Amino acid sequence: MPNKEPVKIDSNINSLGINFKDSKRVENYLTKSHYMWIEDAVTGPVLGETLVIYVENSRVKKIVELDEQNLIINIEKNTKIKLKNIDVQISNIKQ
Repeated sequence: MPNKEPVKIDSNINSLGINFKDSKRVENYLTKSHYMWIEDAVTGPVLGETLVIYVENSRVKKIVELDEQNLIINIEKNTKIKLKNIDVQISNIKQ
């Protein structure tokens, strides 16, 4: 007879590779951070070991890309989340 018990769904196991728990922790860290560009950016999901950040214009994109290694180190230090890189994208509204 098949098991009729409900199965708990783990939101961090999905076909897209999005880790919602890590995404929320990184978002909380960045909103409380000292980065000057954070007002012009929106944190996206953590896809595997890549953080996605959406920015409003190419100037901010270049600033975030230049600060990438420092940002990865600070995120790891403050949230214990290991990232390999950051994917900075211009938001669709501004493209």
